[in-house]
Amino acid sequence: MQSQIVCSGCRSILVYPKGASNVCCVLCNAVTSAPPPGMEITQLICGGCRTLLMHTRGAAKVKCTCCHTVNLAPVANQIAHVNCANCGTMLMYPYGAPSVKCAVCLYITNVNSNGRVPAPVQHNGTATSTLIPSMSTETPHSYNQPVVDDESGKLLSSSS
Repeated sequence: MQSQIVCSGCRSILVYPKGASNVCCVLCNAVTSAPPPGMEITQLICGGCRTLLMHTRGAAKVKCTCCHTVNLAPVANQIAHVNCANCGTMLMYPYGAPSVKCAVCLYITNVNSNGRVPAPVQHNGTATSTLIPSMSTETPHSYNQPVVDDESGKLLSSSS
């Protein structure tokens, strides 16, 4: 079984085996302490800088280490997940939102009030719309900008 944690150095999402006490990032070599076994971790998006934050479940407030905004942590089950209707990427969004924009392909996926995505289904050559539940076990993607190499091998932000 695996868990996730945000790197204390470069803010990348690290996947590690449950039970590990420390995790070393392969990108920046920073060592991040893993939470003790049994401690549940959840995620939220910072309202100040849109960084994905991970925190212990039950925390009332979470301070962003990037912009220092104090975020109110949502009550359990107020974050929902849905697959992007265009590229299939797992997305996180506030439960009850009418739509969510994919950070990968920028497609806007409409979500109805019961957390289901309208999806076209073919019946006898005609497209109809039915509702399919979003029950994927994929890992949600971070909203951080990806990093790319330029011609000289330097790491750059894609927003540069």
